[in-house]
This record gives sequence, C-alpha cells and structure tokens, in this order.
Amino acid sequence: MTNLCTRLSVTAVIMLAGVGWTAAVAAQEVAYTVAMPQLTTGLLHVTLDIRNVPDDTLEVAMPAWSPGGYGLHWASKNVQELWAEDGEGQGLDVVQVDTSRWRIHPVPSRVYVHYKVFVGQRAMDDSHARISGTRSLMYVVGQAPYPAGGPVTITVDGPDGWTFATGLDAIAPGVFTAPDYDTLIDSPIELAEHLDQFAFEDQGARYEIAIRNPHGYDRDLLRDEIQAIVGEQVEMMGSAPFERYVFLLTGQNRRGGGLEHLNSTTISFKRFDSLTSADYHRLQFLIAHEFFHLWNVKRIRPEILGPFDYSGPQHTRNLYVSEGMSDYYGYLSVTRAGLWSRQEFYAELASVIRTLQRAPGRLITSVESASWNTWTRSDNAAHTGISYYIKGSLIGLLIDLEMRARTNGRKSLDDVFRYLLSEHGLPKPGFAEQGGFREAVETITAEGGGGSDFSAFFRRYVSGVEELKYNIALGHVGLRLETIEGPARRSLGVTTSVDADQLIVTAMSPSGAGYEDGLMAGDILLMLDGDRAVPSTLEARLQAHAVGDLVELLVVRGDRLVTVLVELQEDWETTYQIVESPNASARAVSLRDAWLEPYVSRVH
Repeated sequence: MTNLCTRLSVTAVIMLAGVGWTAAVAAQEVAYTVAMPQLTTGLLHVTLDIRNVPDDTLEVAMPAWSPGGYGLHWASKNVQELWAEDGEGQGLDVVQVDTSRWRIHPVPSRVYVHYKVFVGQRAMDDSHARISGTRSLMYVVGQAPYPAGGPVTITVDGPDGWTFATGLDAIAPGVFTAPDYDTLIDSPIELAEHLDQFAFEDQGARYEIAIRNPHGYDRDLLRDEIQAIVGEQVEMMGSAPFERYVFLLTGQNRRGGGLEHLNSTTISFKRFDSLTSADYHRLQFLIAHEFFHLWNVKRIRPEILGPFDYSGPQHTRNLYVSEGMSDYYGYLSVTRAGLWSRQEFYAELASVIRTLQRAPGRLITSVESASWNTWTRSDNAAHTGISYYIKGSLIGLLIDLEMRARTNGRKSLDDVFRYLLSEHGLPKPGFAEQGGFREAVETITAEGGGGSDFSAFFRRYVSGVEELKYNIALGHVGLRLETIEGPARRSLGVTTSVDADQLIVTAMSPSGAGYEDGLMAGDILLMLDGDRAVPSTLEARLQAHAVGDLVELLVVRGDRLVTVLVELQEDWETTYQIVESPNASARAVSLRDAWLEPYVSRVH
C-alpha cells in the first residue's frame, strides 16, 4: 500500500483444539480480518471466518470491559452493520441476545461474521493505529460466557513503511501468534508511521521500547532508567516470566496514564517535560507500577479474575491489593533502583497520605467496598468515595513495615508476593476472595517467627474505616509523620472547580460552613456580596473578611437563582512530611536500610 488512507487489514487465524474447556470432535478454525479502508473514519471493518463449528448454535460476543480497567466500556455499543453468511454467500439469521452477544442460526460448516466497530481518533488516525482487542475483536463463545480456546495467528498488512510494535511473537513480517484469545486481546498492536524503537537485554530477557510522538526525553537515560526498574523488580520476584517484554509509550501534551498487559504495557506521558519535573517523576513511577503488574494481576490474581469473564462486572474486594500495592511497589522500586532519593520517596508517601486524609469518604467507605463497587461509581463519590489505589498503597506500606518489625527483618511484604506467585500464580487458581491475602500475610509472618495474627488490622483498616495509624508503622523504621498546618484562612468549607471561568462547587466538607449553611455540590457561584465571583480574586476577597462574617452568595442551582448566606469559618491547609527521627534506634535504622536497599546489590 502506498498512502496513509490505504486499506489496512489484520487477518487472524485461530486453531481451536476445543470449545471453552471441553474438547471438540473437530478442530474449529477462526480467522479475523480487520480492515481500515479510510484511517480517518475511526472505523474498523472486521470479518470472522469460522470453520468446523462443532455445535448447532454459534454465538459471538464483544468484551464489556478490559482487564486492568475494572470499568464497563461496553465495546458492543460501537458495533454497527453486523451480518453473517455461509461459505456460499447465503445470508444467515443473526439475533442480538443481550448487550454484547449475538446468536447465529443455522450453523453451516463455515460461517462469516461481518461488522464495523468505531474505535475513534485516539486509537486510529492518519499517522497510527492501535489495535486493542477488547475494543474491537469479538470472540467465539465456548463454554459460556468464556471465549473458545485455542492458538491464534494474526497477520497485519499496513501502509508501506509503517512500523509495528507488539508483545505478540512474530513468525514472519507482519505475522504474529498467540496461544489463545485472552493473550491476543491482552497484546495491543501499535502500528505507526514513525516509532522510535530501541531495546536492551537484562537477566536473559529482551526488553523493547517503542515511542510514538517522542519529545523532551533523553533516549539513553530513559533506557537506563527502565533497565534499573526492571532489574530491581525481576531480582525481587526471582525471575522474569517471559523472554520478551515491550513498553509501548506515547507522548502527548497532557498528563498520562498506563494499562498493563501480559508481556507489554501501554503508557502515555507528557511531552516537553524536564527531567526534574513532577510529570517526569510520574513517568518513572508509571513504568514501575505497570511493570509490577506482570506479577501482581497478570499472574497473581484474586480468584474471581481468572479465567476472564468478559461479559460483565467481575466484583472483587481485593483491588486494593491488585492496584494499590502495585502503586506501593511503584514508589518503592523506583527508590530501590536509585532513581529517587529517600527524601523524594518520603515526600511521595506524604503526598499520598495527604490525598487520603483530605477525602471525607475515608470515614465512610472501606477500601474493600471501594474495590467491590468500582464498577458502579456513586454519583456522590466526591463525598463518600475513596481510591483503592491511594489507600491500598498505604495499607501495603503499613503491612510491610509491621511485618518487618514483628519478624525482626526476616520477612516482609516482598516475601508475601513471592509466596502468592508460588502458591497462586497462573495457571494455578488465584488467592481466595475472602481472607486469601490476609492468610498469605499471616503465613509469611509466622515463617519469620513473628506474631502472625493480623485479624484486627484487616478488620479496622481494610474491612473497616478507622484512621490509619501511620506513625506506629513508620516508627518501626525510625521515621515520623509530621503534620504541618498552614496559616489560618477564612473559608467557605467547599471545594470548587473552574469551567469556562465559572466557579462550581464540586464537594463540601461535612464540617464546613457551606455544608451547614445550605450550599450544594453543583452550585455555580455567580456573586459574592453583590459583586461577580471571579476565580482569580475569590480567595483574596474571602481573606479580607474576618472569621464569623456573613457573606452573601448568589448561586445558580439548576434553573434557579438562589441566595445563600454563609458564615465564614477558620480553616488551615494541612500538609504532611515524613522525616527520619534523629533518635531512632540502631534496630530501626537497620530495618529502614533493609527496606530501601536495592535488590540488585544483595548477596543471595
């Protein structure tokens, strides 16, 4: 092909030894063809060529969510113009039987299923395409609701000169294989006009880095930093469970994020950034967080998350382990790798603590409940919700330090994850939904000769909503959390955001003046004491008053103008810092050093 709008096709052949978890009489073959006749439409044209269907009923389905995302995207909503035919071109009946599943009848020996699916500009434009299976590739339903099993081959034919990057194994130019549908859709394929690609090897594994829209980074430094992070985590966990791993990075003009995959990860980062900026620090952390997922989630899972059921929500109370503790090891491994100083690590932990302590939902919603209900976020989440990432990382910190103290440094949370990998890593069943993670913590603590009962801890802080006792845990390693109160200020007791130069009340403290005096979340602040409320001057105008003064606010509430009198309260901006105690015992300092010591320098 010769131009960017040329047809792009993906052909996938799936040789299925059986359907679902039972053997079929004849091997079922499935071939995907995905075409992009016009890259700028955002539409994929998909055909499934299905042969040797073993049953008289055939169903195909589109994933309702993406592993690692824990939110329903219902990719089926973007499917259009779906139809089916037999090998002779005769039409077949297709009936949609639920939100994401279609039934085909009758079922001849060969069936073609055709559809278009909208993936949008973020996934495809005239300069690149990212093929994400959970957003575009239907599966043949085996033992419902699971996909039929079997190996997969994908052939990709793209515009001339475009470059590929994917965690899938290549068997020929543009031809890739995967052992099953799960692996296929957990291995995004990046295809672009320009990719900056480089690689390194570490401890017998190959690591490839592919960057789209690169700018504002030092290529060699980034490679070396990724290698340092990789080396730390692989050394800690014992080995790399792959021969090859791919980092798919995308530069953009805003803060980024990431999503883990089986032997790859997709990460977006902010371009035009200095190497000392907060956003570059975030990129370092994201790399470490997503890479740790190759063990935690991809191989160590709550039992409900394997095998994957793509048909709807998969509730678990343990996302604080899966995501929150991946956050914790993101911070920790970047520090152990030498990319952050200890002081930078302490500052990051203090910032995380500040975020949790500012959330009123910490006293309402447990971290287990937050994990379970992530699929159905409350409309009142600003007041009642918490992040299982944030609290989960702090739970990990407290458990780690408590284990080190109880066992005199013989065991730690590191050992818990190695134990979970050994006992519950795929293909073994995941750890038990109820009490499985606690059991692992207690087992390893007992092996270290420490008091193993963590029931009170989990009851108070994981299942319950008691305030975390930071200084008890930090004290074990000679650290102290200090609270810093900023200067007194006059406050409405609300949180606001700015949209089109309008001040909007987004959340209110239950003890705040606005809550008591009748402001509501969603109110638009128009006037303060008869003059327009301007975002740039509101704070200064409030500080010109005294505590206890009444201010008159004119707000838009729905379709009405409402006047609210608010009695200003005194408030302080609370920040936190973690410091090393000057009088820490030699034992505490020793535990601290062992906690933060790089694995790559340890003698085994």
